[in-house]
Amino acid sequence: MSVPTGLTHVPWESCAVEPVHDAELESYARRKQGICLPAIPYFAPVPWLARAVIDLRPEYGLLLQVEQQLVELVTLIVSQENSCRYCYAGVRALLWAQGVSKEHLERIEQQLSRANLPAKTVAAIAFGRSQSRSGPAAVRVACDALRTEGFDEGEIKEIAYVVAETDFSNRAHTFLAIPARFLEEMPNRWYQRLSRPLVRRVLLGRQYRGRATPLDGVPSYPYAGIVEAYAGSPIAQALRHTLDQMWASPHLTQRCKLLMLAVIAHGLESEVCAIELDHALEREGLDRIVLIEVLAHLDSAELDDCERLLVSFARETIWYQPAAVQRSARALRRTLSGPQLVEAVGVAALANGLCRLATIVMSKP
Repeated sequence: MSVPTGLTHVPWESCAVEPVHDAELESYARRKQGICLPAIPYFAPVPWLARAVIDLRPEYGLLLQVEQQLVELVTLIVSQENSCRYCYAGVRALLWAQGVSKEHLERIEQQLSRANLPAKTVAAIAFGRSQSRSGPAAVRVACDALRTEGFDEGEIKEIAYVVAETDFSNRAHTFLAIPARFLEEMPNRWYQRLSRPLVRRVLLGRQYRGRATPLDGVPSYPYAGIVEAYAGSPIAQALRHTLDQMWASPHLTQRCKLLMLAVIAHGLESEVCAIELDHALEREGLDRIVLIEVLAHLDSAELDDCERLLVSFARETIWYQPAAVQRSARALRRTLSGPQLVEAVGVAALANGLCRLATIVMSKP
């Protein structure tokens, strides 16, 4: 029996927003990645999110130890676990553009469900599956399995980052239902096949290994501990820059963002994040009793209309079915502006990735 390739069987709704072309953002994407992926215009109304889906990609100078081949396999399996048609198709299209044949891609997909890969590769893939399926609850066992196969703590932190970044990217693209058809059909288009050698040179020319990078101070806002845990790695600066921009973005209030983040942290039972976010909400003036009510019922008389909608949406983003969460996101457009919806998606996606990451890098072995 053949193993199905791709995720074209996954139900995918119509996109919740219209693309907005921003020449500056698209030029930035081309400088960084060599091409501007088709998702960027959909995120453009919220620049921090459009930049985050570019800047947080590990292949652009963020990794010091883990090899790109392993990164691609882990990204592929996490995108498969999260049923993200766009990201899964994107990884396949990029591998194809870099010279991997469709037949070899199909063999890779089949091997991901078998145990005849190198033991360290199998362990890394299992780690990605575990974190996508179980999150913080499975952290200790998942990390111990990596150590058993010979990964050191620096490698584990990089693999954990790759998984968390993929979880973030999967959710950002899935919740808005970014159209995936173009990427899914890329290897079948004659003009794409003609341009493949040039695209391969461009893409590979942009990928590079990272260098040790000192952290320029530790921020004071939530998730600062994750940034500090990666001090010395370029990952720290990339995370800090994204968080700086997310907190400064004007489309949702600080309190609304914190409420969404807190709901996700508590829903994932990420104690290290939950405590930090609870304290931040208290500093924002939210009474502890109100927070307990919100966490228990996803509602409170103290919430405004936007907060009430988005705490419920945030809870739905922890474990989801693509079509259902896409319908929920599209329904928000009846109340929210386009930029508010895109920012809400970005906040929820980032929170899911960071909560999974925090439990790994801020806990002792």
